[in-house]
Amino acid sequence: MINKLGWKIGGEQGEGLESTAEIFSTVINTLGYHMYSTRDFASRIKGGHSNSKICISEERINVIDYKTDILIAFDQATLDSYIPELDENSIIIADAKIKPEISEEIKGLVAVFPITDLAKEIANPIIKNIITLGICSALLDIDSKIFYDMIEAKFSSKGEEIVNTNIQAFDKGREIMNDFMAENNINDKYYLKKLNPTHKNMWLVGNHAAGLGALAAGCRMYAGYPITPATEIMEYLFDKLPLVNGAYIQTEDEIAALGVAIGANFAGVRAMTATSGPGISLMTEFLGMAAMAEQPVVIVDVQRGGPSSGLPTKTEQSDIFHAVYGGTGDASRIVLAPISVEDCFYTMIDAFNMAEKFQTPVIVLMDLQLGMNKATVPNFDFSKVQIDRGNLLKQEEITEEDIIYFKRYATDVLVSNRTIPGQKGGIHNANSYEHSVVGLPSEVKRNTIRQKEKRSNKIESALVEKPFELNEYNDEKDILLVGVNSTYGVLNKAAKQLQEQGMKIDTMHIRQIYPVAQPIRDTFDKYRKIYIVEHNHNKQLRTVIASKYHNSEKIGSLLKYDGDIYYTHELVEQLLEEEK
Repeated sequence: MINKLGWKIGGEQGEGLESTAEIFSTVINTLGYHMYSTRDFASRIKGGHSNSKICISEERINVIDYKTDILIAFDQATLDSYIPELDENSIIIADAKIKPEISEEIKGLVAVFPITDLAKEIANPIIKNIITLGICSALLDIDSKIFYDMIEAKFSSKGEEIVNTNIQAFDKGREIMNDFMAENNINDKYYLKKLNPTHKNMWLVGNHAAGLGALAAGCRMYAGYPITPATEIMEYLFDKLPLVNGAYIQTEDEIAALGVAIGANFAGVRAMTATSGPGISLMTEFLGMAAMAEQPVVIVDVQRGGPSSGLPTKTEQSDIFHAVYGGTGDASRIVLAPISVEDCFYTMIDAFNMAEKFQTPVIVLMDLQLGMNKATVPNFDFSKVQIDRGNLLKQEEITEEDIIYFKRYATDVLVSNRTIPGQKGGIHNANSYEHSVVGLPSEVKRNTIRQKEKRSNKIESALVEKPFELNEYNDEKDILLVGVNSTYGVLNKAAKQLQEQGMKIDTMHIRQIYPVAQPIRDTFDKYRKIYIVEHNHNKQLRTVIASKYHNSEKIGSLLKYDGDIYYTHELVEQLLEEEK
């Protein structure tokens, strides 16, 4: 009997493997287990190898374990590619249709079933995915009724005959696996421990958590253009914004998307867009305009492999330079970075509040692993949601009604008062030119200096309440591992493993990349050596932080930039090599 499991399915893209993984994981969630997932798929609609992996644990989990306990193969590439993940306790389930060639290097028990042929006998090949679920149900000793209910919910709209056909396929999968287990004396080796869950966790992707966070933060307008891996945010808000009387606009491109979002914020509506590397490149000019005109707007950048079109379906953290510095002139901006699927929700609250409080664009950087893959998370605490609209004035707060222009860009304060169109006494000019205190174009040197200093100083002062999360495992401060986005779990697991070898390692995960918070620098001072772990070649996070730290020589880098996620053993090996 087990309470921890690595489950992986692989095959040709477009065969319905993702649906199999989705149904399977949804059932596991009802059992009270925690999960964390990853997907590897090609940048195409159909064809090419793909896989989904789900790590399951009785304890909360936020890292992908390298080991695979159950491997389901619908193509030869699955059997050939993941041999290192298997051991003698693994079980490999292969479809006879692929005429599997079993390498001598494969460890574990191999079961070859005529899954596709059985599916054809029952109905059609696509139903092989339901047979696969039956196989897993028997192997893990999961009650059939849970799957029956899932099948009923999924297919009832298509009629009773379709429901019964799918149940028949499921039962056939259970039958062939039960026979195999009896023949091989497997008994309860792979049975999942029965839990008594007191509540049900949510099972969702980071993109959806960010979308819900935006709604909770008061976002009522989304403008965007589809792009992997950020499209799920757009699709989520397309469904949900009408429920709160919000508006959704799919624009002709990313340039227009940001322009519309800026315009909505100018009119007083909290608005956002979401994109990835190629899209944020196109948005650069409007980012500069929003900074110049001191207009709040939130942009989510779900990073993928770059540059240019790059690797649309692979993980990378290489938009950091662009997020912080991208564009002409002095126009750095606030850059936030959630550390988990759960934190995607809360970071969006911070983003909208910071955008209005400091009247500037806020970029929320995520990576593909965090945005597109699922984790179990507890229900969000909506009591933590506080809306801060900064110096946005109500009509009764505008006292100078007899003047022609409102001093929207006053330089005697760090953040000036803000009005919206239609407010009496609040009229001002807003454009992309350097301007006077009322927004009219100005080339007066004294004014230029004051406006530039104001815009820069307000950004440097903009700090969220919790700019990082620090996990201290030792009283002695020797090594600090620092990461961002989806590396949170792997950093903590690596630190704990190396602690068993006598190393003193703590971890920090940064939630605010820019401006670099003084508490980050103060924490760095306590350690002999800092290693910044990131998914890019140019040491982008290290460069940004080191530029603001007085002792940058003690900051090292641990890098991975092949498009794949970090695994714990890889990080451990890199660190041990550096510490020789």
